[in-house]
Amino acid sequence: MGELTRLLTPSEVGELLGIHGKTVERMARRGELPGRRVGRYWRFAEKNIAAWIDKPITSSLACGVPAVSAGPISIQRGGHAGT
Repeated sequence: MGELTRLLTPSEVGELLGIHGKTVERMARRGELPGRRVGRYWRFAEKNIAAWIDKPITSSLACGVPAVSAGPISIQRGGHAGT
């Protein structure tokens, strides 16, 4: 049988990430953090959290900021129309 993975509480994960434990739980519920429910409690495998921290960010959604596209920009020169 293999070695058991250390499980972290939301507070411990929050301490690693610099956020509140409730934020960790909310992120886990949304699938943003790798975790699982054990009864009514959230637990996080230490190796999965370490891998999540080291994972490259691939989109702006990964950091909670939606991407914005303004579309093409047109620049008009001169202050008067028709000149």
